[in-house]
Amino acid sequence: METILVYGASGVQGGAVARLLASKGVKVRSITRHEKNVTALKEQGIDAFVGDLSVLETLNEVNSGVDKVFLNMPIEYDTALMKQHITNAVEAARQANVKLIVVNSNGFLPEQPTDTKTLDVKRELIEYVQQSGIPTILVKPTLYMENFLIPGLINNGMLFYPVPADKPIPWINSEDAAQYHYYALNHPELAGQTLLAPGPETLTGAELGEQFTHALGQKIIFHSLNYDDFEASLTPVMGEKQAAGVAGFYRWIGTNIDSLNYYDVKDRVIVPDLQLTSLKDWLKQPHINKMFHS
Repeated sequence: METILVYGASGVQGGAVARLLASKGVKVRSITRHEKNVTALKEQGIDAFVGDLSVLETLNEVNSGVDKVFLNMPIEYDTALMKQHITNAVEAARQANVKLIVVNSNGFLPEQPTDTKTLDVKRELIEYVQQSGIPTILVKPTLYMENFLIPGLINNGMLFYPVPADKPIPWINSEDAAQYHYYALNHPELAGQTLLAPGPETLTGAELGEQFTHALGQKIIFHSLNYDDFEASLTPVMGEKQAAGVAGFYRWIGTNIDSLNYYDVKDRVIVPDLQLTSLKDWLKQPHINKMFHS
């Protein structure tokens, strides 16, 4: 039986991958900074270590006997820390003779240099993984539906979000994205390629409002949130650096939105037999719907 190391298994995206692998009978290992997460992970059949990605020696222990790695690019805007984490993860995988790394870009990612430093650092780190000598597959989801769970985005019958109102986006949820990652982990012959991971439909802002209206039973109108206002609203919650990083990501999306409809990309690898969830059906799931009515 293979052992797959899943980074971020106590989070949303990595957790979805770890649960899917465990449900398929795969031996899953992870690392978490917090002891409290270990019990929850072990209850899901995941072998959890307590440690810090900043400590290479700890990662060497975690990688021992690992066949494949799912590397979740962190939502981190301290670029020095992100570099340290990724380079340590790659070095530990190299020393353990890992056969394959599947990298989750964690959302849209530019292919060329930009004027957004945090995006460029992430892109450069992914290139570092791809050039490590370890076979690598990059999976690029679009935007996660879970982002709609940020408190305050829906207010007084309005859905506020910092994307253009008239441009279609193929939203995906983390459980569906995990299906793409699972496919990549089971198809090492795709090493060197990129899997685009769109959701089942493209939706403009107006269509987002319609989907929320149907699912929540109340009239919801989409409003394209100004980037500066978005950054200002995030700053008290996550700090100035993180807020600027997130807002910079959405500014880049706004500028490049016409090239981000993955359904229009020629020669993309099509992953077969996926059962993907529409936004309306995702919103109607009891545990999700409850969050919008609480």
